[in-house]
Amino acid sequence: MLTAKTSVQKRAATDLILVLTTLFASKYFLLQFTSLWTFAGPISLLASLGVANWRLKLNEESWRALGFAQDQSIIKLVSWTVFALIITIIIGMISGQLAESFFNSQSVNQNEFNQVMEGRFDNLPGNLPIYLFWLSIGWIIGGFTEELLFRGFLINRFESLLKQLPFAIGFAVVIQAVIFGQQHFYYQGIAGAIATGTIAIASGAIYVFCKRRLWPLILSHGIANTLGMSIIYLGN
Repeated sequence: MLTAKTSVQKRAATDLILVLTTLFASKYFLLQFTSLWTFAGPISLLASLGVANWRLKLNEESWRALGFAQDQSIIKLVSWTVFALIITIIIGMISGQLAESFFNSQSVNQNEFNQVMEGRFDNLPGNLPIYLFWLSIGWIIGGFTEELLFRGFLINRFESLLKQLPFAIGFAVVIQAVIFGQQHFYYQGIAGAIATGTIAIASGAIYVFCKRRLWPLILSHGIANTLGMSIIYLGN
């Protein structure tokens, strides 16, 4: 007979298998088509979020229980949002520069990834409609989908799966960060994967320490993407 603890772990394992299979399989499939390459990430993330949402409903759970709830204190929301924005930008810049300098000297393939990444936004500078399109992607996919899926869903499911281990939450934060970084590899290369993975560790830690509130991370992620897109747009 299954104990309550075993049942929770089994449910977490099933959820992780379904969501991660959707994430990896759908992206791999989409990357086989040149015309869909740019949108392989967003589409696979939305598909995975749909599976996660289905599993939550099936288990009679809600996103609110994972931190997607209205914050009672505007001051705390603003404070955590600003803190998350500053920390993730600083960590992202430092880890990105270190990783890029190391891997540029180790592999010429990184230069190819840099060209691919730059090519993804070739038509963005000075183009308002394209800027607004990518801005919406930055908020819908980056701000909402990635935070709900990686920080909200995956951290909690990995923690449930590993709950018998000491520091289960620490392992959960690291594992979701590794997956987050890997998901950015296809257009940012190993240096970009390391940088985004490091950012994901910081975001996961902030999620835990701010009592699992998702809104500060959603807002800070969206603002960071807005700043990035705006710099490219104004760079023309």
